[in-house]
Amino acid sequence: MAILKQTWAVMVVLSWGSVAFASSCQPPVPPWMPTNADDVRADADLLRRDAETYFADVEQYFRCLDQQRREVFEQARAASEDYARVLEALKND
Repeated sequence: MAILKQTWAVMVVLSWGSVAFASSCQPPVPPWMPTNADDVRADADLLRRDAETYFADVEQYFRCLDQQRREVFEQARAASEDYARVLEALKND
């Protein structure tokens, strides 16, 4: 029974960590692009900078999600091993 309680505690702590990490990957907000040709010409440099910043932020967001996926996958693997030990202990009782 002690192993079950320890495993439960580990799983809770791991889930808190993944929730905290998940909130750190925030998708970027797409830049506003005018439809009026005069506005486009007048703000061309600003629009280019906004678009380039947005696409750089999108790449960073995808890297963050990839890292998050790797970390959660590792947590799930460890939780699976812990749960297998719990099931084995219960089988022996």
